Amino acid sequence: MTFPRTFPRGAATPLATVTRPTPKTYLLSMNNLPDNRLTPDYIQNSLLPALDDIEHDFWAAWHKGDREAALVITGESKHKFFSNGLELGLAAQCPHFFRDVYYRLLTKVLTFPMPTVAALNGHTFAGGFALGQACDWRVIKAERAWSCMNELDFGANLPSGMAGLLQAKLSPTTLRTVMLQAHRFTAPEALAAGIVDEVVAGDGAAVIKRAVEIAEANVKHSASGALPHMKETIWSSAVKALKADDNFGATSEELNAKRFKELQAAAVTAKL
Repeated sequence: MTFPRTFPRGAATPLATVTRPTPKTYLLSMNNLPDNRLTPDYIQNSLLPALDDIEHDFWAAWHKGDREAALVITGESKHKFFSNGLELGLAAQCPHFFRDVYYRLLTKVLTFPMPTVAALNGHTFAGGFALGQACDWRVIKAERAWSCMNELDFGANLPSGMAGLLQAKLSPTTLRTVMLQAHRFTAPEALAAGIVDEVVAGDGAAVIKRAVEIAEANVKHSASGALPHMKETIWSSAVKALKADDNFGATSEELNAKRFKELQAAAVTAKL
């Protein structure tokens, strides 16, 4: 297989590119400008096919005896976003978006057959935050790179699959700060909270360089072929949660209105 490879296949303007920065590492660069929104079309026609290509190339080499590899996922070195998350309007128009599209992406990254490193070159929000957490390691740019799950602030409910992934990856204290306060973490704060493994000084290119170094140091762990099965075991609760056929359901306002009516009815009954 020759590199670079671009996606969508045959597109004049690539939205995702796969390169080989070293003989044993793959680099998947997202370039869905301006902020790498994880739209249904982008996931289905760019990210999933790119990951499938990498996996196919890896297993073809593995069966020939070339068994060491690792993957780095990044949002491009020159742009300010790793990913700004889902585009909810478009996702709502896609039947079974969570189970058949977004959760497929998260599950594939979570259980990928080689070590994975997220090179967080910039801001990482909501659905993009979860994508970063699906990787095995995360390194982040020291400045102008915030991490946040901001669903609480704009009134969106957290789907159970995403919740399961975050519960598996974050400590209870960090999860509380992430979800119940919608805290926007600076890079040093993210490191202290265990959201990322390392903070890198410099620009996005420096973050990618460091991520590739970490990936290269861990390529030996793909050699036995046991890694994807090990990941499925240790992250079994998240893998199970990501099988849910979540939907957008009722809005927070609708749920609150329903609860208020229930409380009103209970108050009237209590007075009778």
